[in-house]
Order: sequence, then structure tokens, then C-alpha cells
Amino acid sequence: MFKCRLLASLLLLWLWVNNQALGQSDTTSVERDKPQQNPPATESWLDNWHSNFSESMDYTAQRLDEFFALADSDEHENARAEGRVRFGWEPRTRDLAAQDFRFRVRVKLPALKDRVDLMLSDDESYDRQDSIRAARDAVNENRDSTTLSLRYQEEQDSPISHRIGAGRRGQLFAKSQYESDYHFTDFLKMDYDAELYYYTRDQLGAELGLDFTYLLADEKYLRFNNRYYYRDRFEDWFWRHEVQYLRPLTQESAILYTFVTKGLTKPNHHLNEVYTSARWRTNYLRSWLYFELEPFVIWLRKEDFKPSYGVAMRFEFYYGRQ
Repeated sequence: MFKCRLLASLLLLWLWVNNQALGQSDTTSVERDKPQQNPPATESWLDNWHSNFSESMDYTAQRLDEFFALADSDEHENARAEGRVRFGWEPRTRDLAAQDFRFRVRVKLPALKDRVDLMLSDDESYDRQDSIRAARDAVNENRDSTTLSLRYQEEQDSPISHRIGAGRRGQLFAKSQYESDYHFTDFLKMDYDAELYYYTRDQLGAELGLDFTYLLADEKYLRFNNRYYYRDRFEDWFWRHEVQYLRPLTQESAILYTFVTKGLTKPNHHLNEVYTSARWRTNYLRSWLYFELEPFVIWLRKEDFKPSYGVAMRFEFYYGRQ
């Protein structure tokens, strides 16, 4: 798994460095076709770096989409990349060296009528909410392995999507997903989804998700997340229940309280993990740059449910349309 993450880190770095060179030398570069504009004098090196990174990722997206474009078509020039990169240190008792690196890259392909997305991520669940590494859903070994896939949707707002790709210890997979929501009132909403997938070695798997969100006053909310995973290799179910309470502090910051329980159904219905935390998140410097501080306590069956105390420190940046 460490090798996969190292490879993914080097891939992201190579894309940025390589496209900086291509953007300067390729006479067909999109930037050469645009009027040159000098950045405002007030922009810092951080803003310039973020702008250059975003443009280089867009350039890569356009070159990928060009492969699918019809002759004499320039639709690929509208291709854009979006995503995020996160770095974190998550020391806890009995594991002071715990680190985390997460990334998401999504490329819309206009040459294919925006029905196909190219996705590169650090795990197989592109849109899944994050937690500390020690509390990730260990449904299958090395679930947090680099995944490359193509996702197809008939329409951009279609509830059904299909994916094919490679991930989870180098396995090929195919996945179908259905997701939607239902508003009971203006304050109570239900999100639900179902997934069915097949991996070449792990074989059949399925997931069911059911979330309830209740909006409170002053932009606060309560959320109840429930998720079930079926594992064909072990013929059992993995379950996860979570309660979240979000409290905004300022226009740029908020705190999220979380309580999670997880377990399995074989050899009997039992608890494997309990996890609670308070995550402070802010982006007061830039709209695309976030900092997080998350004190937490985790109890694991493999550690005889002895409490392990820790604190996660992260920074994360977004690029593209997100």
C-alpha cells in the first residue's frame, strides 16, 4: 500500500512538472492561443502556484480528451480537471508515526459528451467522506490503494452510474451505483445509495447506504450515517453507524463532532471499533486551502479496546471547479 501511495504522489508531481515544461515548449498549447495576462500585483507566490498547478492539470485533461475527439473537433479544449490533495500527520498512542496522504482527480471528457469521467484516487470510493486512517472502513485489505477508473453516466444528473477500472491490490473491477435523496421537509433529508461490484480476486461485493440529515438553526446540522458492506470472500456483512453534529464558528471555520461504531456479522454480530473526534476546519487564508485539527479517541478490538488518544493535523487544497 505504501508503494501505491508513493507511486501516486510521484505521478501527481510528474504531471505538474511535466506539464509546466510542455506548456512552455508546445506551440499548440492552449495558453499560446489566449491573450497573455499578467497576474495582478497583489497575488502572492501561493496564488501563482495554485493557478499554475490548476492550469497544468487542465492541460493534461485536454491532451487526454484529445485522444477521444473527432477529427477537426476542438471540443477537447474545454476539458477540465478538478480534485483535491491532502497531507496529514495523525499521531496516536501506540502509533506516533501515522501519516496520511489522500488525493482525488476527476477529468470531464467533453469529446464524449461529458458522459464519461476519468477518475484517479487514493481509494475506490471517490466521493466517500474522510476520517483518520486508523478508522477507515477496512472492508477489504488495502482498500486504500490507488484506483484508476472510467465512470459513465447517461446524463450528468442521472442517479445511475457505472465504473470500470483497476485498484485494490491491482485488481480489475466493474461497479454499478445508484444514489438519490428524498426531502421529507425543508429541514429533514434522506440520502440513499446502493452499489454492486465485482473484483477479479475478491469477487462479488455490495454496499448499501442510508443517511438522514436534520438542519438546525444557524446552519447547524445533525447527520445519522448508516452503511452496510457485503463481502463475498468471507460471506459476511460489515456495518458502520455514525452520528455527526456540525457547528459553524465563523464564515471560514466550523467544528464537526463525530461518533462512530463499526463491526461484523461473523462469526456473530460483534463490535470491532469505536471512534469519536472533534474536527476543527478552516480556510481563512484562501478559499481553496483548508487546515484541520482533529483530536480523537479510538478503541479497536485488535488492541483489546484500550483507548488510543491522538490528534490529526492536515492541510488540503482544491483545484478546478469544486
